[in-house]
Amino acid sequence: MRFTTISLAAAISALFIAGVADAQAPACDTTKCVFPACVCPSVNPPKGMDPKTVPQFFTLTYDDAIQSQTVPVAASLMTPHRNPNNCPIKATWFAQTLYSDFALIQQWYAAGNEVADHTMNHIGTPPMEEVSGNRKAINAFSGIPYAKMTGFRAPFLNYSKSTFDIIAQEKIQYDSSTSATTTDAYWPYTLDFGVANDCWNGICAQGVAQPGLWEIPMHAIIDPKGNAYSMDVQLSGTASDVSQWLKDNFNRHYQGTRQPFGIYLHPVHVGNASGLYNEFFAWAAAQKDVWFVTNQQLLEWMKNPVPASELANQPYMKCQQPAVGKEICNGLDDSKAGSIDKGLLQMCNYATGSWSTCYGCPTVNPSVTEPIPARAVAAGQTGYRTPVPATCAMEWWDPVAAQCLCNSSNCTFTDIATQTPSATAPLPTSTGSPNKGKNAAGQVMTGSMATLGLAAALAAGLAQFL
Repeated sequence: MRFTTISLAAAISALFIAGVADAQAPACDTTKCVFPACVCPSVNPPKGMDPKTVPQFFTLTYDDAIQSQTVPVAASLMTPHRNPNNCPIKATWFAQTLYSDFALIQQWYAAGNEVADHTMNHIGTPPMEEVSGNRKAINAFSGIPYAKMTGFRAPFLNYSKSTFDIIAQEKIQYDSSTSATTTDAYWPYTLDFGVANDCWNGICAQGVAQPGLWEIPMHAIIDPKGNAYSMDVQLSGTASDVSQWLKDNFNRHYQGTRQPFGIYLHPVHVGNASGLYNEFFAWAAAQKDVWFVTNQQLLEWMKNPVPASELANQPYMKCQQPAVGKEICNGLDDSKAGSIDKGLLQMCNYATGSWSTCYGCPTVNPSVTEPIPARAVAAGQTGYRTPVPATCAMEWWDPVAAQCLCNSSNCTFTDIATQTPSATAPLPTSTGSPNKGKNAAGQVMTGSMATLGLAAALAAGLAQFL
């Protein structure tokens, strides 16, 4: 099993481990690897770019359930910060079905963030049904298109050759499960010639060749003793120690070849470290050419790399919000009344837990054997919620009226790049979690709603439209 803390100093030096990894890694044939369809592993930026001219990308990712206890924690680390183009920063969430609230998944996505696959039940070395079922359930009950769920992270970071085979069959665009230390701290690369980093379990020598499938390594935080931490580094030292580790590791990237820097968190473990991370994020954002991006945005740049001076002009870095004109169940505060989908969400109650959705409660809770159960209210019956059709984007679809509010003549958007974080948005409480009634710090929550201060009330930075 792959652990999130790698005790390199307690075993063998990080340098030796990296050397072994390189020795096991397959060679990338540069005569056959043609950019951008194929990208060889490299510690240098793509296409021979000067590191001082490229953006310093900062990827913030979260794992596990999206629920009323975890979303406010994630939002608290994002709301205070902006990118150089004054757009709200975005993050990637590797979401699971178990204990998640589908309406909150939808709201996270509608705000312009990324939702990626983390299996239905957080199963290490998962079978196909765990991977595909998660995407099916999120598509059905959160309205997110399959084409927008392009990433995968293995639970416990416990992957195998079969894992890569499965996600390739699912036509998932990238994996982000492998860890990187120093000499194997690569920029994202494709698996045309196999896995090239984090060869701890012999994976690099197993012939994992999946042409076109991207690997986005998780760059570990390395402390002065050589210990490397893939996730939740705040659990591994005092606040002052961790703060210095974060700055030292960031500078190793920023002053070196500017490989993407990442912070990888489980929101339930953040606890009282919000201040630590917010201070570090503000410090990092104050450096020149630092951009917080989702993994999807990072790969958009990898396919067509531009200098940092041109990044703000790229379409995938814009932040525009659909101007729908009326409140519909789409995860956005369309009426600007300070609440999201007020009175429109349906609460679905089961013996194993409860969650909310815009798209009609199923007769039973989604499972591996039945990820999309029949709706309790069938088509043609009063109260039926119409799923998002392939001809309309979720943000424009009214599931109650079965109407797409966007066509070639009336699709209008509001640029929110110059706005500042202000409003808060109430979110329905998910009761399907073992932490029911408590926030990430273990404090009892009162009432039935949790407040989320995500930039512009989870309506900011929308970049995924038609």
